[in-house]
Amino acid sequence: MDSGEGDDGAFGAADAPDDDASSGERVHGLVGQGRFAEAHALVGDAFVERNGSAGYLLRAWILAQEKRRPEAREAVDWALALAGPAEAADVFVLAGVVLLSLDESHAALTVAQRAAGADPDGWEPSVLLSDVYRRLGRVPDAVAAARRAVALAPQEAEAQVALARSLTSGRGLLGRVPRRHRPEHQAAVERALMLGADPSQLTAPRGGALAGILAVVVLVGIQLFRIETGDIWQLVATAAGLVVAVAVVVVLLTIAGRRSGTPLRARLRGIRATVRTELDSDPWLRRIREINAVAVLPLVPLVSTALPSDRARQRAPWPLWAVSAVTAGGLAALLLTVLTIRWWYGARFARHALLGSWPGRLQLAAAGLLMATTLAFSATPGTPHTAWVALTEAHLGWLLLAAAGTAVVAARAQRERGRAL
Repeated sequence: MDSGEGDDGAFGAADAPDDDASSGERVHGLVGQGRFAEAHALVGDAFVERNGSAGYLLRAWILAQEKRRPEAREAVDWALALAGPAEAADVFVLAGVVLLSLDESHAALTVAQRAAGADPDGWEPSVLLSDVYRRLGRVPDAVAAARRAVALAPQEAEAQVALARSLTSGRGLLGRVPRRHRPEHQAAVERALMLGADPSQLTAPRGGALAGILAVVVLVGIQLFRIETGDIWQLVATAAGLVVAVAVVVVLLTIAGRRSGTPLRARLRGIRATVRTELDSDPWLRRIREINAVAVLPLVPLVSTALPSDRARQRAPWPLWAVSAVTAGGLAALLLTVLTIRWWYGARFARHALLGSWPGRLQLAAAGLLMATTLAFSATPGTPHTAWVALTEAHLGWLLLAAAGTAVVAARAQRERGRAL
C-alpha cells in the first residue's frame, strides 16, 4: 500500500494553517530525494502540536524512511495514544502503513481493524487489511479484504494492486498463481495498469517463510540421518548442538529487539494479545487455529522414540538407559508443547484444542502411546523383531495420517469460514 495515501485527510486539520494541508505532499517529495533534515524542519513541534495524531504519524513516517526504528515506533505510539474513538480512518490507515514499514505486522493488524471500524465503507482500510494479512501469510483473508476494496472502489488503482498482490502471494512452488485465481488476477493486473499503477507493485515478493521451512526440513533430515548412522553419542552431540542453536537464535532476536526499540518480550506480548483478541471475535478462525495448534504433536514421537525404535528394527538396539532418556525427553517436549499452546493462546483455548476436541485427544493419546510402547518394548527382553518393525512404521504412519487429517479438517473449516464471511 502506498505510504503516501490519505495525505489530505491525515495531515490537514480544520483549524490548521492552510499550508499544513499540503505539508504531507511536500514532505514526501523531500523524503524521496533523501532530504530528511528539510522534511523534519517542516514537521516541527509546532506542526505536530497543531495536527495531533496526524502530525506524529507524518513524523513517524519520516523516521521510518530514515531507518530510525525506535524513534519511529515511539512516534506511532504517541499518535495512537492521542487518537480518540472518533478519529478519522485516515489516521489509522497511515499508522498501519508506518507499522508495516517497521515490520510490525501484528501491531499493524490492530490499527487496520480500528481503521475499518472508523470507516466501515472505506476502501483504504480494506487495502491496508489486505496488505497486513498478506504479510502475516493469511492469503485467504488478504484476498477477501482486497476483493472488498475493489468492490467499494473499482476505479482506485491501489485497490486493484492489492487484489493482484494478494492473489500472487498464494502462488505455488513453481511461482504460478493457482488456476482458479488466474482470470481474476489477470483482470486485476490489467485494470491496475490502466489506472496508472506501477507494474513493479503488482507482484507480492515471495516471503522467506517457505524457504525457511524447507531449510529446516532439510536440516532436520540431515541430523536424523546422522543419528541413524551413528551411535547414542551422536544423539547427545546433536542435542547439544540444538541447544546451542536455540540459544544463539534467542540472543540474536534479543539484540534485534533492542535495536528496533521494541524488546523481544514486549513484541511477543503484543502479538499474543492481538492473536487472542482476533480469535475471540472470529469463532471460525479460532477453530482453524485449534486444529493447527495440535498438528505439531505427532512430530514429538517421530524425533524422539522413533529413533531407538528404528535402530532396534535394524537389529542395533540402544541400551535401556538411552531409550529411557529419549522417552523422557519426548514426554518433556510434549508437555512443553502443551504449555506453549496454553501460554500463547490462553488456558481456555488450550483446554478445548487439546482435550475438548477429538483431534486433540486423539493426537495426545497417540503420541503418548507411541512413546510408552517404545519404552515398554525396550524394557522387555526378547521383543520380536517384527514388533519393532511395526512400531517404527507406526511412528511414521501416524505422522502422515495425522498430517493428512489435519489438512482435510482445516480446509473444511476454512471453507465454512469463507461462507460465513
